[in-house]
This record gives sequence, C-alpha cells and structure tokens, in this order.
Amino acid sequence: MKFSEISIKNFRNFENITIKLDNKNVFFGMNDVGKTNFLYALRYVFDRDVRKQEFIETDFYKKNTDVPIEIIVQIDISDITDPDSEKIRAKVKGALLSDQDIVYIKLFAEYNAAEMQGTPLLYWGGNLDDLQEIPLKGYTSEIDNVFNVVYIDAYVNLYNLFRKNTAILLKNDDIDDETSVKDTEKLVNKLNDKISSLSGIKNFEKLVNPKYNNFRNDEIEISVKSELAVNGIYSNVVPYIKEKGSEDLYPTSGEGRKKLLVYSIYDILAKQKEEKKINLFLIEEPENHLHRSMQMALSHRIFVESKYKYVFLTTHSSYVLMDMDNVNLVRVYNETKINSASSFYTVPQEFKTLKKQLNKGLIEAIFADRVLLVEGPSEEILFDKVLSTLKPFYQVNGIFILVTNGIDFKPYISVLAKLNIPYFIKTDNDLRTTGQDSSYSPIGFFRLNHILEQDLLPTDAVDGNEIEVKRRLYDLNKKVLDEIRTEKHIYLSKVSLEEDLDEVLHDKLIVYLPNANGDVISYLKKHKKYNMIELVNKLSPEDCNKIFKHYNFACLEEICK
Repeated sequence: MKFSEISIKNFRNFENITIKLDNKNVFFGMNDVGKTNFLYALRYVFDRDVRKQEFIETDFYKKNTDVPIEIIVQIDISDITDPDSEKIRAKVKGALLSDQDIVYIKLFAEYNAAEMQGTPLLYWGGNLDDLQEIPLKGYTSEIDNVFNVVYIDAYVNLYNLFRKNTAILLKNDDIDDETSVKDTEKLVNKLNDKISSLSGIKNFEKLVNPKYNNFRNDEIEISVKSELAVNGIYSNVVPYIKEKGSEDLYPTSGEGRKKLLVYSIYDILAKQKEEKKINLFLIEEPENHLHRSMQMALSHRIFVESKYKYVFLTTHSSYVLMDMDNVNLVRVYNETKINSASSFYTVPQEFKTLKKQLNKGLIEAIFADRVLLVEGPSEEILFDKVLSTLKPFYQVNGIFILVTNGIDFKPYISVLAKLNIPYFIKTDNDLRTTGQDSSYSPIGFFRLNHILEQDLLPTDAVDGNEIEVKRRLYDLNKKVLDEIRTEKHIYLSKVSLEEDLDEVLHDKLIVYLPNANGDVISYLKKHKKYNMIELVNKLSPEDCNKIFKHYNFACLEEICK
C-alpha cells in the first residue's frame, strides 16, 4: 500500500490544491500557512472523532459555502503481497474491480444553511467518476474498520491520555489477576473505612450537617468518602519514574520526559490495532519540549523503525528530520494564497555513509526562503560576516548559507528546486591535472555543465595551473558565465575564494594579516577556517560593503534582492 496523492478543495485555507504523497510525509513551512490543516483534511477522511464534528462555515475556504468541500485521497494497492493492500481490498469489495490497483477515498460536504453545518459523506472505489458511498452506522464508517488514526498533538496531555486508555493499557489478561483484583478491592474498602474514620473527616461532617440543614432539612446526612473503590482500582493510577535499583518514586515531571512517555503509550496502543487495522500516524510538531538529542532519537524511530509505516508529520525542526530517508517533503508556503510543493527525497546511494552530514545541511536549507550554496566553511565565514554586517536580519528574512563540504551540489539543488526554494551557487574555477605535463582539465567548467545538464562551457584541457591561466579562461568565457549568473544564479569564481577576495581588498589584507608576510592568498588557504576567522574579525563595514558590491561576490547582493 502506498499513499499517492491528496487533493483538497474549498477547505479552510486551501482553495484548490493537489499534492503528491508517499507513506512518510513531512509538512513544513512558516506558521499559519496550512500545515495543521493538511493533517485535518486527512483526519476528516480517516478519523471518526474529527469527522463527527461536521463542518462549520469557517471550514469553507473564505467562508464560501456555495462551493462544497472535497477531499480526495489516492492510494496505490498494486502490491498483492502487501497485507495492508489486502485489508483495503477486502473492505472496498464491489467498489473495486479486480484489475484496479488505485483506490480513491473521497470526502464530500455541502453546507446546509438551515442546519448551519456541512455533513461529511465518504465514498470509495477504483474509478473516480463512479465511487460508491461508504456504509455508515451513526458516526462510524466502514473506513473506520480499515484505518486507525494515531493523532499526536504537539501539546498532548500525558495524564489525560493515560487515564483515557487505562482499560486498554492495564488490561488484566492473567486469570490469577481476578483473585488479586478481588483481594485489592477488599483492601481498598478497608482503606476507605479507615479514611472515613479520621478525625478531620468526622469533625467536618459534624460541622457541615447542621449548616446544610439550616438551608434545607430533608432528612439526609452529608458524608465524606474516598472514591477510590467507587471509581475502580485504576482510577488514581498514574505513571511515576524511579532510578534503576532504587525504590524512590518521583512524579513524571519535565515536559520532555512526558512527551517521550506519550510516544511510548501511543506505540502500545497502535501495536494492539495493527493486526486488524492500518495505523496512520499523524504527528504535530514532535520537537516541542524535546532537547536536540531527544529530537534526533525520535527522528531515528520515526524514519528508521518499521512500526511507523505511514506518517504525516508537521515540524519546524531540522533535528527531527536528521534521519530522514525515503520521505516525501511537502513545503507549504504563502504568496497571494496558499501554495505548496513536494519532493520525494531519498539519500543518494553514493552518500549513504554521509547521510547525517548530507541531511544536516539539507534540512536546514529547506526551512529557508533562499539558499546560497558554497563549497566550504571559509565561504560561509566570510559571507556571514558581510551579510550580518550589512543585512543584520538576513537569516530572519529567510536567507541561509549552505555548506556542501565538498559534496556534489546536485543532491541539494534537486530537492530545493522541486520545493520551489530559490537557490544560488558560488563555486571555484578549479583546474585538475590530466596526468600529462602542464595539462589541466577545467573542473570548474565541468561542474557547471554537470549542474546545468548542458555543455555550455568548453572542457578542453589548458596549459598551466597558474592564477593568470584561470583568469584568462574565465575572461574568454565571460559572456556565457554572465548569462549563467543571470539566468541560473550560478556564480563561478574567477579563480577561487582567496584570489577573488585579494583582488577586492589586497592592501587591506596585507595589513589585517601580518603573519602572512605579504602572501595573504597562501596564508588564507592554509588552515582555511581559522585564518578566515582571523580575517573577518578585522573587516570593517566599509570592507564588507566593498565585497558586497564587487563583481566577484555578486551572489551576495543578488540573494538579498
């Protein structure tokens, strides 16, 4: 079974939108752009507890009640060996022909002005134009016998969850428990008698009864009793914690620890349903109240462990996505109206060993509005200095500098492009020996052709590896390189970061870097990160502005437009 697509019409802030889905989906974007409403669209289809609320006027896009709400979920059940696919086939039955491998589940709701609500009606089948209404008994639909929705709120209450499910969580399966329960009930009754005999309670009863009778004398007595036995032996059972090897109990305090316990309880509840139903995990902002390390641990559970087969998750945290792989990324963003874009992301095979490194950069980038990709930390240090000096709120305004650390740009830009996140690239004009005397291959040109998937730049070998050779190569192809800048936002250095910077601030660099003994380029290339930090600490606002405005670093001004 595989989720394929969802379309939403006239529901809340979605006028008409269609999004590709997969079995693990992450919805992200700024606040108030519709992430939660995506989950609610799914919940109206699959969750009886939400569906029975019916729709009100504000559930219709811009309160346009003349147009019905329509939510369609498309599911691929072509895998005949998959037990979840078979569970669906068994329930859909006559609405699905034997040769149909796609199931459509449709929710339709028209607004009734007299009733001031819209009743959700469900349909399913293998032909979108000929769906059958799903049988309904009260608020329970046949679809509720197929799917079990595990909805985990960002602020779920541990104790309410525990008490609501005590009958399931603390179910007595052992025959010996029956005797224990009866014995416990006897003890509880004795305990209640002891509580009732306490002097404080007796004194209260003695005082309150005449006071009550002054208002109404109706031959009754006020008696204070413990409700422990009345509500059952589990009525006041709550989770506690204790250190291993210790009998000292402590309340389960700390929102982070409570949240982890919540996930543990939901795991138990879902496990009990999975034989008969398909568990759908709908999770809102799991990062709330969790430390970074706990978020990363949760990421591993959600994206690596098999129990979370079908996940729809909203988040603002890069740490929650640290272990993501084979996941559909859905960016929800707001221009004049709600828009979204999705990209199925799989860690490229060649980067599996570097998954966390690749993911760390990517998942921070996808939360940005514009991304500048650079090769290494030297570029990041220098560019951050320039931007933070001239544009102090550049990060707040959605600009992010992504360091690829020598990793190919393509795994990043393929995702950014599909998510409709504008990106800019700054890379060096590298040469590499061909193995023949004084013959060098223009690796920088190869890199640009590879990114563009076009042979726009010559790749013939050149003689020499000197700075002037690189500059001459750049100048000979400047027209094409400028077009690539303008049209594709890819900025090739004339030489490399250090040489291009020296061209802008040579005299200043001599002063700022006395230990370089006049050879500032070699100095900056040696211990690149640390020596660049030494330099940027001495750059003035005037220096930063000069860099910002210079042709060699035009990417900085462009990304700020």
